[in-house]
Amino acid sequence: MKRHLVVHEAGNGSVMFRTKDPRKWKSYLQNLGEVCGAAWRDDLSEEEDRAWAEAHRKEFHHWVDGRAAPPWPMLIAAVKRAFVAGYGALERKPTTEAEALARLDRTYLWKLLTAEDVAQSHGPEALRAFQRGFRLGRSQRPFSTKRNIPRMVDPPYHWYRQQAEANLLGPSAARERALVAAWRASGASREDVEASQRALRELHASAWRDDVPEDDRAWAEAYRESCAHWVTVHRRDAVAQSAYEAYLRSSDGILDGEPAPPSLRPFHDDAKPWLAFADRVEDAPEDESELATAEAAAREYWDARWREAPPWDGDPAQVHWLAAVRAARETSEAMADHIPRPW
Repeated sequence: MKRHLVVHEAGNGSVMFRTKDPRKWKSYLQNLGEVCGAAWRDDLSEEEDRAWAEAHRKEFHHWVDGRAAPPWPMLIAAVKRAFVAGYGALERKPTTEAEALARLDRTYLWKLLTAEDVAQSHGPEALRAFQRGFRLGRSQRPFSTKRNIPRMVDPPYHWYRQQAEANLLGPSAARERALVAAWRASGASREDVEASQRALRELHASAWRDDVPEDDRAWAEAYRESCAHWVTVHRRDAVAQSAYEAYLRSSDGILDGEPAPPSLRPFHDDAKPWLAFADRVEDAPEDESELATAEAAAREYWDARWREAPPWDGDPAQVHWLAAVRAARETSEAMADHIPRPW
């Protein structure tokens, strides 16, 4: 179910060079920063990840130790390393590092990042994106799934595909595969389909028990993780959307000096700053004032746009941020026990 960090690094290296849209490749740089930051965590459980992290630390430690944030040379080195990893994974025939680097020198993104005037163009935002990702990866806080998640017995639409790809072991995993095969079998009667679905719901309910047998724990943990991710993503989208709409109602539809669309586009880069805003509102300390939460959440918003936040004391949008905080909290409370439709 979980992809190794080395796969994430190669994945970023293979996709960030396919676009000339600055927002997209800066988003990929943030993702790459998260991967780099994860190398400094002490909770990596997979042996392959630990070996990768050790090598990564040896290569990058002189840019990290004693510094508040990764500098530009580390970004360049990380991009180069990711490209080599991604290029090797895409090629059907073995390639040398020299061959990959020769191809790198001809790419649009590499030419842009190594241009003499990069500091006057996209450089500052690119570095902010990488640094933000590094902080998130090191703290493992892109978003929280630690809140209580209502029990789901109807899994998300992607669960069965993930289960098949992961080839999970154990009696419950095997029984689930058999029930799904019976449910989808051609010629199955309506009664057989309904019986299989009832049995699946009972099986999925067992994944939430505290006394799951040892040989079923990997399957149960994967199932709960899939459900938690599904619920959390929908919750974050709803909270972010409500904050965004409240801001626009307060500002007469103006955001950052320009008319803004009435709604966010899910999974689009423009939604990410509002997701960061929503996360900060939900993670606010209990004794924090509403104004302080608005200030902190607004900083998260601008940081997720890879820009420096304006001074809070002189920000004319304070009242709009406060409206967004109140709407986010109302939606968060209303969705405390909400389970989205899994299909």
